[in-house]
Amino acid sequence: MSDKVLEFIKKVQSISQIGLSFSTDPYAIDNYNELKELSLEMLHSYTGLPKAECDLYKDYHYPTPQPAVRAMVLKDGKVLLVKEKDSGEWSLPGGWCDIDCTPKQTAIKETFEESGYVIECPKLLAVFDRRNYTQKSIYDVYCLYFQGNVVSGEAKCNHETSEVAWFELDNLPVLSRKNSIEEIKKAYKVYAEQLETYFE
Repeated sequence: MSDKVLEFIKKVQSISQIGLSFSTDPYAIDNYNELKELSLEMLHSYTGLPKAECDLYKDYHYPTPQPAVRAMVLKDGKVLLVKEKDSGEWSLPGGWCDIDCTPKQTAIKETFEESGYVIECPKLLAVFDRRNYTQKSIYDVYCLYFQGNVVSGEAKCNHETSEVAWFELDNLPVLSRKNSIEEIKKAYKVYAEQLETYFE
């Protein structure tokens, strides 16, 4: 859920980064540098993170939310989930969007790598702003949910996953913070009722 203080600090830092990226006025640049330094101190004090990790947008020309994808793979009324090794909790296959892939290609690639199944993605089901759900990262994330249909393959884990299994929608295991029951249900409704893509 949204943390108003954290959102304020991030907004201040993003404004300073935009100013440093586009301003040519030396006085304005000095002010933006000071504003950025203040935001770093505020974020460090508020979160306890090392100051070196508080420069959220240092590699950004223009600060923007990070895009991620999830594949909702459905078969015989069940949804495919993978168990994450790091958290011990379950998630739809997916991850951050790759530079050399479209979002759809990333969903297909991540599903194969994490579960062993080759899928096709005929439809974008939903676009979620993860601040409204279980996001705990200090970074903003937009997550794209794709419908996934199995083409071939069999259950197979990789270095990120320890189990691959199918679950009834009304009997899901403990989910990782990377997705939520609410998001899954909204995306499934679009699929089941053949609705237009849900977005926020």
